Amino acid sequence: PTLKQRRLDLAHTAACMLEKSHLIRYDRRSGALQATPLGRISSQYYISHTSMALYSRHLRSNMSDIELLRLFSLSGEFAHITVREEEKLELAKLAAKVPIPVKESPSEPSAKINILLQAYISRLKLDGFALVSDMAFIQQSAARIMRALFEIALRRNWAGL
Repeated sequence: PTLKQRRLDLAHTAACMLEKSHLIRYDRRSGALQATPLGRISSQYYISHTSMALYSRHLRSNMSDIELLRLFSLSGEFAHITVREEEKLELAKLAAKVPIPVKESPSEPSAKINILLQAYISRLKLDGFALVSDMAFIQQSAARIMRALFEIALRRNWAGL
């Protein structure tokens, strides 16, 4: 295969992935790409296609706060966050203090993200330094991800969410 063919294959594969995530409409014959409203939200708020596919599948108009925070914590942007052994005790303490209960065990990464987001919103102090860097990353990402979720709800005319 030539370099040109390789580039065309990569572009086609990427377009198929974006189409599967409902971010674009892709005409395979002509190669034309057209952004969808979900795709525009994704690009405006720098949200990965995996996260947008997750939101598209699981976001509902009647979600509770617990479910919404759980959906946030499952975002692909947080895939590299892990729970370290020295954090488990502090996460358990924070889980008892946060206003919205967390269903998962504090040893799961999604629970850690949920707990740290609620701790940030509630202005809870962190005892040790183990969680500070993850808290900063979650804090920086929270505004744009929540805004993207809000925009999706607006586009779907879900005023109640």
